[in-house]
Amino acid sequence: MKTLRNVVEACKGQARIFEAVIASVVVFLAFSTASYLIYASESILAQEAVDLNRLSYNVLHRIVESGVIEETVEEDLQNGVSHLKIVVQGLLPAGVYFNLTIYNCTGSLTQPYSGSLNIGNAPTGVFAESEEVISTSTMYTSKRGNIYYLVLKLTRV
Repeated sequence: MKTLRNVVEACKGQARIFEAVIASVVVFLAFSTASYLIYASESILAQEAVDLNRLSYNVLHRIVESGVIEETVEEDLQNGVSHLKIVVQGLLPAGVYFNLTIYNCTGSLTQPYSGSLNIGNAPTGVFAESEEVISTSTMYTSKRGNIYYLVLKLTRV
């Protein structure tokens, strides 16, 4: 009789341990699911910002290294603006709005910015309304000695 009572009590103890393990697994799954649902959308936006930032640096680098600035801004400004817009649109994937501003920093100390050129394909107000806007800038000295400050803003459609 004593042995049967010990067996029953041992089974009750094992059942309680098994019940506690199942309860802890359910609580862990609930917290994991909740944290995934909370942070999943934030990571997508963060990754999109990283991708746009990398894209903007690559576009500025290609514009500077290919000599497009000398061909467009310095040699033929009238036709160069449309050519530069076509080049930037060709480097960007579809569905990305851009605004490229080129400041001519060559000048005297009293007037450091002697002019700027603004090129873009974005409708009015799209950068103010967008959730993710990336702005990348670089300085560039042309072969003729002119200094340019390029600012490229990107956003998704």
